[in-house]
Amino acid sequence: MHPRIGRAAAALTLVAAGVAALAPSAGAAKSSTVKVTIDDDGCPAKLTATAGPNTFKVSNHGSSGDVSEFEILSGNHIIGEVENVAPGLNGSFSLTIKPGTYTTHCTGGTKRPEGKLVVKGSAATRLSEAGQAAVDQYRAYLQQQTAQLVTATKTFTDAVDAGDVDAAKAAYAAARAPYERIEPVAETFGNLDPEIDARAGDVPAKQWGGFHRIEQALWVDNSTAAVSPGVTKALNDDVAQLQGLVQDVELQPAAIANGAVELLNEVSASKITGEEERYSHVDLVDLGANVEGSEAAFDTVKPLLVGKDVRLANDVDARLAAVFAALAPYGHGNAYVAYTALTPADTKAISTAVDALAEPLSRVGKQIVGS
Repeated sequence: MHPRIGRAAAALTLVAAGVAALAPSAGAAKSSTVKVTIDDDGCPAKLTATAGPNTFKVSNHGSSGDVSEFEILSGNHIIGEVENVAPGLNGSFSLTIKPGTYTTHCTGGTKRPEGKLVVKGSAATRLSEAGQAAVDQYRAYLQQQTAQLVTATKTFTDAVDAGDVDAAKAAYAAARAPYERIEPVAETFGNLDPEIDARAGDVPAKQWGGFHRIEQALWVDNSTAAVSPGVTKALNDDVAQLQGLVQDVELQPAAIANGAVELLNEVSASKITGEEERYSHVDLVDLGANVEGSEAAFDTVKPLLVGKDVRLANDVDARLAAVFAALAPYGHGNAYVAYTALTPADTKAISTAVDALAEPLSRVGKQIVGS
């Protein structure tokens, strides 16, 4: 059975400069609801909100499916988002936000890929003691995981640079796991995520680098000849940059909970299909790391939730255990079986357990926002 790697929190929608920290729980403001409709055109041209705790409820009224996410950005940083909201479906996320004007983004919108969010009023900016504890715990995890990522990536790229295909293949999964636990962090820093993790077709061929460019060479070509030293250097530089950026990124507990859900949505949308690791087929490594990240992200904010809804906290715990039970048959030693060894029934069982966890977990952010 594959061991859980450190009960690690990987997920989160980062809160950058424009987002307020949570107010003390004793005087927490009630969360406001902002209704957002996205469609084939993209985002609403303008939204308004009141400063403080907010829950953004997103409905997709489109038909093509080209627009399925809604993001709020402060400058170049994503401070809140919901993804994989297909036409006819709904999604939500919660955060505490300061007064100001923000950009909204809906990838794929034909007329309005971007819109505006205007936030008025005033907001508390001091974390409660419990909220600060959650943030400190998560920041320490980000620092730990990026340190592991930098080390494991260097081991991997050293083997690539040496032309040792077998050693590079052996080191690949170990480098992927810490990245998958913190992937939503990288996604908030402009082009950093595509530079590290783009798959073939995600970016122009001439710009394609990172893990999956090397993965293709190793498993398709069975050679490192097509991987220039510039590709491996860029990957090392990018993960080192990520390590530096997480040191002082601003965080808030509700966003940690939001990100835990986004990791599970990532599992349902792509990891479970086998498209992420299409050459090496180590998809279950990624999937397991995503779930581990969701578990520890939840553990970080659980003390905030227990005082508000202990039944919800217990439900999430039980469904986390069910997901790990669903994954257990496919682990061996410190690894998982190749994705190609799974049957459609296997992937359906895993996907069902993940979706069952995502539902109660999606309600945590609203419960703890502003507390």
